[in-house]
Amino acid sequence: MRDRSAGVAVPGMERHRAEWWAKRIEELAQGGDAEEIARRHGVKTRTLIWWRSQLRKKARETTGKKPRLLPVVVRSAPRAVRALADSALEVFVEVGAARMTLRGAVTAEHLAAIVSASARAC
Repeated sequence: MRDRSAGVAVPGMERHRAEWWAKRIEELAQGGDAEEIARRHGVKTRTLIWWRSQLRKKARETTGKKPRLLPVVVRSAPRAVRALADSALEVFVEVGAARMTLRGAVTAEHLAAIVSASARAC
């Protein structure tokens, strides 16, 4: 890539095609660290994140699918729940790009509803 102000090439700032970025985003989706991936490939972290958003947007446009909101039901009088100490339980739920952390009193019913709703959304 050329520095437009000086008209000279900037080392390490080559332009990459979308396919190249898609491979880096796949690394990120497989649980990679954005900063480490960017450093290893000589690109800026924010550029890597920008490409992730652009490729997701393009994928949504080509498939015609838009993110779906899940319904939420709020009860005025919650059922009696056998509460655990706040630090006694920590549950991580990850479905696709969605990540949730539940702490404290989580019933089996709550957890089943969350996992079920998340699986339907993907």
